[in-house]
Amino acid sequence: METPGLENFIAWQKAVNMAAKVIRLTQASELSRHHWICDQLRRAALSVPSNIAEGYERRGEKDTPRFYQIAMGSCAEVKTQLRVGAAANLISSVEGRSLEADCTEVLKLLTGVLKARANNTTNSRQPYTSPFRPPENGKQ
Repeated sequence: METPGLENFIAWQKAVNMAAKVIRLTQASELSRHHWICDQLRRAALSVPSNIAEGYERRGEKDTPRFYQIAMGSCAEVKTQLRVGAAANLISSVEGRSLEADCTEVLKLLTGVLKARANNTTNSRQPYTSPFRPPENGKQ
């Protein structure tokens, strides 16, 4: 069963599309003959939307950012492996750059989400003042 709202989370949508492109690339390119890099690239790519989904579902102050950061690390791993694949002439530089751009977009979206969460958390940590207790030092 799909998590309500997750399908509307743009970072997750982009990550799913990026992972699907990686899978298609590893099936159709020279990479398909090199199982070691195919496997590593697929795992890293699948880790991105998976960790976004897990972080989204947890909705915790500590867990959610941690899973988004793991997804970001996996995105960086995908970018690196694409660069290595292009340098080794296993994928075309055009395909590699296109997927790297997809990863960069996911990274930017997650960075924005993490910044917004941090600002929201900072603003919500104001000390609570009870309307039923007089202010300290007699100030109002």
